[in-house]
Amino acid sequence: MARWLKKRAVIHGVIVALFVVPMLGMLSISPNLKHSSLSKIRRHFDASEYATIDQRIYFGRTARINPEVVFLAIDSPSMSISTVLDEQAIAASHPLSLMRSYPYPRELYALICDRLFAAGARVVAFDLFFPGPSPSDQVFQSAIDRYRDRLVIGMNFSDDPRLEYNMSLVLPSDSLFPEQNPFDDRLAFLNFWPDSDDVIRNAQYRTNLEQVNLQDGAEKFPANYSFSARMVQKAGHENQVPNDLAARTIRFAGPPVNTFTHYPLYQIFVPHIWEATFKNGEFFRGKIVLVGPQGNLDKQNDKLLTPYGPMDGAEINLNALNALLQNDFLHPVSDLFTGGFVVGSGLAAYLLATGIASIAWRFAAVLLLIVGYGVALMATYNGPGLLLPVVAPMSVLCGATGVGFVYDFVLAQLERLRLRTTFERYTSPRVAKYLLDNSATYQEMLVGTRKPVSVLFSDVRGFTTMSEKADSQELVVMLNEYLTAMVACVFRHDGSLDKFIGDAVMAVWGNTPYNFGPKEDAIRAVRAALAMMGELRILNAKWVKQGRAEWQIGIGLNHGDVVVGDMGSQQRKEFAVLGDAVNLASRLEGLTKEYHVDILLGESIANLVRDQFHLRTVDLVQVKGKAQAVQTFTVISEIAETMAPGQQQFLATYEEAIRAFRDRRFSEARDFLTEALKLQPGDFLATEYLAGCEEFIKNPPDAAWTGVRVMTKK
Repeated sequence: MARWLKKRAVIHGVIVALFVVPMLGMLSISPNLKHSSLSKIRRHFDASEYATIDQRIYFGRTARINPEVVFLAIDSPSMSISTVLDEQAIAASHPLSLMRSYPYPRELYALICDRLFAAGARVVAFDLFFPGPSPSDQVFQSAIDRYRDRLVIGMNFSDDPRLEYNMSLVLPSDSLFPEQNPFDDRLAFLNFWPDSDDVIRNAQYRTNLEQVNLQDGAEKFPANYSFSARMVQKAGHENQVPNDLAARTIRFAGPPVNTFTHYPLYQIFVPHIWEATFKNGEFFRGKIVLVGPQGNLDKQNDKLLTPYGPMDGAEINLNALNALLQNDFLHPVSDLFTGGFVVGSGLAAYLLATGIASIAWRFAAVLLLIVGYGVALMATYNGPGLLLPVVAPMSVLCGATGVGFVYDFVLAQLERLRLRTTFERYTSPRVAKYLLDNSATYQEMLVGTRKPVSVLFSDVRGFTTMSEKADSQELVVMLNEYLTAMVACVFRHDGSLDKFIGDAVMAVWGNTPYNFGPKEDAIRAVRAALAMMGELRILNAKWVKQGRAEWQIGIGLNHGDVVVGDMGSQQRKEFAVLGDAVNLASRLEGLTKEYHVDILLGESIANLVRDQFHLRTVDLVQVKGKAQAVQTFTVISEIAETMAPGQQQFLATYEEAIRAFRDRRFSEARDFLTEALKLQPGDFLATEYLAGCEEFIKNPPDAAWTGVRVMTKK
């Protein structure tokens, strides 16, 4: 039943995971997320998935930097030319003199074009936007026309609240581009659109206003090229530019610190640097040269958030350009593929939960699966650049297996509580705790095993007659009070309550994995018997004060091998012991009234405890149902306790009498018994043995006499 419930619980967990989790996030990674209107939950889910992608980007393989790309940076030295060059050098160079302040006169950009194209640069691209007219626009406009096949200038898609669809395409000043044609092949948009968590991971190489404004059928309209796409096209690699409007997840070349070697822009106009560093311009031959700002120049705040943290817009363009030249992109898997991963995770969770019973081993298997999937994530990222889903399938796997873990934990706690309640009804809290902590050992014993145990039987004398005369309610109250006290004695000495048989109590020591060895178990059993007699005296004193009758009990103790196991019918079972040692303990309890003693020990248990207790020989008896005679003893007290005056001498004299009696020295035994009775007048056993001596002196027994007393009733 429990296993069926477990399977059902896991199935429910898998179903919940398979439907709820994918509904939130199976489609969370999509190239067009910038157009999605996501709920708060969806955004959180996406953010979690993006975080896993960023970890792969940060720790995984970076893109190889294409040697065709050169970055001329408008950096701090280029903006503060007087801090790196003396005034004489600046004055001697017209371009350098134009760099005294920023923004630069646009004439400078014309001089940059002349310098680089004369050196053999294949493409020069300005990652800059030139709004509004400027005094030197005619010079720059002339250079733009002159180098139109090899020059790229930036433009932007920008918010425009005056328009129906909000976004418009803003071109450089009409003093530079009089026709204001957005499809002029010298123009390219500089925009990057972040994912829902405001991080740039994708590059849009072609788009148009229709797509930017989320209009249907955008692919039917002419497309504008991105800054990096236009550079690649003009470099002669038109076939590498995507022919669609989809975004591509770029593989970055690395963190934004010296990933792309930058050269300060001013250096191309310093003669000795031009000669030494740039080899008189040969360095630029056949190169794609990007001219753009590095750092927050003039508070333009041209930094965008990437998986590596804030990055200059020019450097993001360099990464987009490099990915396109290297054809090194990252590829999110399809929604169908993601769905397959989710279903596979659910199936794995079900197989783990139903196939591995041990929580520890199942947890280890889940960890192994997660680690293995992590290795697969990095392998596919570093190799073909696949972005396998993480959050959706791992949510299913962990969520569904978590249902199994929670179920197992709750079931284990309920089972532990049930077992604890059961154990504490039959044994001491200390033994119960051990059994709960070692349930595997206990479960092995349920199938049946043979163990040496000490068995105690106690019974109320005359209880049947008493029950016929006493008030029934009062009898139940007294019986419950009595049994509670007796069981407490058993538990106090770490025994197990085997069963109640009416007013009788059966207790066992050594039947569970928690035992102390045969000798110590036997000692604890005898101590429990003495404690029971002490508790009865307390109860009797109380009952007498209440006007109730006193009770008398007999206790039989024996030790021997028994069969221990879970026994009973299909309807009811109990953990019990069976064997001759149990039967003999019951017979010994019945003989206590024959010998007028409270406690009667069998020879096997007496041999284990005689160095701990003062024992008194009772008889050599053959109980009903047994062929072998057994020596019986009663217990006086622990050896460590002081005996009453004269009791030790009485016991020694009595034991000498028993030895003489069994050796057929009846006259000598009579003398010892007579002396013993002077010390303890009226002692039943001494009186009985004395009568036996008198009889055998008159009528000696035959040669077959062994001193065994044969019992004909239980």
